[in-house]
Amino acid sequence: MIGTVNKDAADLAVRCRDVVKTYGKAPNQVAALRGLDLDVRRGELTMIVGPSGCGKTSLISVIATLLEPDGGTCDVLGEEISRLDPAARAHFRNEALGFVFQVFNLLPALTVVENISVPLLIAGLSRREAEARAAELAEEVGLGERLHARPRELSGGQQQRAAIARALACNPKLLVCDEPTSSLDHESGQSIMRLLARMAKAPDRAVIVVTHDPRIFAFADRIARMDDGRIVAVEEGAGHA
Repeated sequence: MIGTVNKDAADLAVRCRDVVKTYGKAPNQVAALRGLDLDVRRGELTMIVGPSGCGKTSLISVIATLLEPDGGTCDVLGEEISRLDPAARAHFRNEALGFVFQVFNLLPALTVVENISVPLLIAGLSRREAEARAAELAEEVGLGERLHARPRELSGGQQQRAAIARALACNPKLLVCDEPTSSLDHESGQSIMRLLARMAKAPDRAVIVVTHDPRIFAFADRIARMDDGRIVAVEEGAGHA
């Protein structure tokens, strides 16, 4: 089966089988995912690559429980997400998943440590606890000296690091990144990818990166190539060496 890279489900963070997603109604219906199969291993960074319009965004939206498929199954961190009701899906998403978007979505009025604290406050930590944890994360991503800077005072690479730290705040087991280097220069992009590759090596975590940027392919443990709503090939990447 194309797209299957591991038969041992215990090692998989994501297991999609025959996933279908369509938009609109006949005769103008558009098929975004056409019976797609994909496995994502724990402890690895998997890149999803392919031309614009091939279904990459729909796929990660299904994996991230933001979009419900019309057919097939998608098991994420041991949960068959189609079986979860909306409240359970939202709870699962908040507890287990982290997201890094093309747009950093940092709150301009808040400092680095305050931005990273937001999901921790939502999770119920006190401000003191949240900011202590946020400071640790900022240090981990190389922003320990920028805790009290606001987004406008940061470079693009530093803003992306803050966004990654925020995504890691609740210790997600699956980190999903949509074009994390698209707005960065080469050096900043390489630095961000080194960070993500390091994060992916935790044995109980997996990182998915959607990208058009061939300069970062070397950081992947696996490269899943998409076309026309399907995974057409899965290759072992240089990061697996």
